[in-house]
This record gives sequence, structure tokens and C-alpha cells, in this order.
Amino acid sequence: MSRSDGQRGSATLFGVVVVGLTVTVGLALVGVLAAVSIRVETETAADAAALAAVVAAVEGRVPHRAAAEIAAANGAHLARCRCPGFSGLPFVATVTVTRGFRLPLVGERRIEVERSAEY
Repeated sequence: MSRSDGQRGSATLFGVVVVGLTVTVGLALVGVLAAVSIRVETETAADAAALAAVVAAVEGRVPHRAAAEIAAANGAHLARCRCPGFSGLPFVATVTVTRGFRLPLVGERRIEVERSAEY
């Protein structure tokens, strides 16, 4: 038996291990990048909803209705809208929006973001 006979097939096994690790790392990276992207989108929805609430209050409209519409248009759900009675400037509105999503291998997750806007 020669020395090379004992190593026959070891390159194939090494290749399978490398491919398996690459796929695993790739899936993990896709999940992390998806979560970061969804987080940024949710923050954008919260910012826009807070601004919509402030503008609506200043214009004499219902702040939480405007915030809910903008949050929904950005793929999020308005969880809370705190707008004290408009009695002059500065006026501050604080909104909390949530967004649910599903990641492979992890399952259902929810992101909650709170933002304030001042006019």
C-alpha cells in the first residue's frame, strides 16, 4: 500500500466541508443583512410618522391618523402616538412603530422603533 492510497478521497471531503461552511456563513450573513435593512426601513417609517403627526397637529388634523397612514405606507404599524394638545409652538409628537418579519432559521421577529419630531 502506497502513501497516496491512504489519502484517496480526502480532497473531496475537504471540498464538502468548505462548501458546507460557505453556505452556512452565507445564510447567516443574509439573515443579518436582512434584519439590518428592515431595521433601517422601520426607523425611516418612524421618522416619517412622527413628522406626519406634527404636521397634522399644526394643520388642525388628527395626528395619530396621519401617523398611522404614513407608517402603513412604509410597511410598519403605528403602536403608539403621544401628542399633547396643541397649544402653540414648539409642538412635539412621539410615535412608536413596529414591524414584524421572518428570517430563515430564526423565525418570527419584531422590531420596535420610537421617534420624536418637533415643530
